[in-house]
Amino acid sequence: MKQQFSLRASVCLALATLASSSALAAGFQVNEHSANGLGRAMAGQAAKPENASILATNPAAIGVFKEAEFSASVSFIDPNVDIDGDVSYALGEAPVGQPRPAAEDNIADTAFVPGFFYVSPINEKLSAGVGVFTTYGLRSDYSDDFGALHFADTAEVKTVTLNPAVSYKVNKQLMVGFGLNITYAEAEIGSGVSNTLAGTVAGLAPTAEALGITLPTLTPGNSLFSMEGDDWGYGWNAGIFWQPTDMTNVALSYRAETKLELEGAVSSETPVFPINLNQPGSLDLNLAAITELAIDQKVDNQWSVQASVTFTDWSTFEKLEANLEDGIDFLIKEENFDDSWRAALGVTYILNDEITLRAGYAYDDGVVSVENRSLSIPDTDRHWFSGGMTYTVSEDTSIDVAYVFIDGREANIDKDRTILSNVLPGTDFTTNFSGTQSATAHILSVQMNTRF
Repeated sequence: MKQQFSLRASVCLALATLASSSALAAGFQVNEHSANGLGRAMAGQAAKPENASILATNPAAIGVFKEAEFSASVSFIDPNVDIDGDVSYALGEAPVGQPRPAAEDNIADTAFVPGFFYVSPINEKLSAGVGVFTTYGLRSDYSDDFGALHFADTAEVKTVTLNPAVSYKVNKQLMVGFGLNITYAEAEIGSGVSNTLAGTVAGLAPTAEALGITLPTLTPGNSLFSMEGDDWGYGWNAGIFWQPTDMTNVALSYRAETKLELEGAVSSETPVFPINLNQPGSLDLNLAAITELAIDQKVDNQWSVQASVTFTDWSTFEKLEANLEDGIDFLIKEENFDDSWRAALGVTYILNDEITLRAGYAYDDGVVSVENRSLSIPDTDRHWFSGGMTYTVSEDTSIDVAYVFIDGREANIDKDRTILSNVLPGTDFTTNFSGTQSATAHILSVQMNTRF
């Protein structure tokens, strides 16, 4: 009797202009497109049009500018995501060997994330602009020595969004805006053979042979599953900017879901699957819709307070599935994300004609429950603490700087996976990872703004 060896490979997703980490926001959302916004943890950003970068959050608010403005930013992101746990194996209900350590530090690399924005009035009613930035990002990378490499290995997806937008002034108090989102993404996604998996299968081989079962020889570090692909996706965003009084700004913005179908090549260095993985394939990926309600309230000529609530429709992200050219759908992983909420509160203080100071706090809700938390997309609740300032160089030019510390709550991970189905009648060979994840991140952002 000869059994086929079946392993459900796990991948981690990444989206960023260059790269970034899941430590930064719920799921793989990225907020690093405005240094002045980061200075107050993005609190009230859709209602606070300080420079052209407001386009990324609320296209309606670009209508407040009387002259053409340009903003360019770059954020340096230093994430620290650590995984600590044990991996174990079982044949049916019987353990196979002892649990083995599976720990990895710093699974996310440092990154630079840029953004560019230009806005200009066309006439008294109409303004237009364009932005180049990203709103999503994730990268993780495990070493070949990671004991649970068969749960997650490495992946990288790079995206960039081009966002032309227009704003129309309905009256002195109300503006409405609309934009188009053109997103390009390219991805490399994969999982590998862990040393613990290879060793355990090798240890089972003599017993399996005696029962007439042939198990494959696995090489640690070899690819179990790898996919490269790219695609263009299209979406839209809209906003409302309302100034009921000279002291108050209120904003509502919405960025619609963008659907991507990453097309490319699928491959495997370890032919253990019951299907052919060395062929062209594609993977559907939806970038979740984002809704923000924001307020900017002046207290006096120097002090103002900002607040916002952001809802991200992550529940549309249910699974990762490769659609192979021969018509077979290869389930990579069930994700089952939950919708997420983010609340932020900030303060802005105009010290003098040259210096403006900012500070902020935000609570960012994770998108996964304990049963759905994975090694491939680490995620948990986060606290944001930030500070920043603007230095006015001249009447037309200013420079923003911001620092953010993000503290992720330590969270448990408990994942099971079937490796070999029916190795004996009704008996599966399975694996379990049990452990914790912890995440922190430091962000330093610099932005230049000029009008002309």
